[in-house]
Amino acid sequence: MFNEKFSHGKKFKINSDGFEFTTLDAYVSENGNDVIPVQGLFTYKAKYGVRPVLIGNNLKIHLPDHCLSDVEAIMYDDECVAAINAGKCGFKPTQYEDKNGKTRNSGNFIDI
Repeated sequence: MFNEKFSHGKKFKINSDGFEFTTLDAYVSENGNDVIPVQGLFTYKAKYGVRPVLIGNNLKIHLPDHCLSDVEAIMYDDECVAAINAGKCGFKPTQYEDKNGKTRNSGNFIDI
């Protein structure tokens, strides 16, 4: 039980050591809203808190902070990790308008 829920080892098959970082905004600007195959996920502590990152299309893509709870839930769910390792998870970028009228990028994790 504790091995599955609290292991800190590598969960995803992908080796992202040489991948560049980008933002979701930059990715969508260059690639549109096509589904991004999820190759892995991770979080890290930054100056202003914990940040979520999606590994997809050989990039490390910074996700919006409101995606953090989803990323953490997926990372600690063995079935979800196995599905990602099997190539069955995607991230569909979406846009929304914030309270100031600015268009923002977000997205949803989907089955592929």
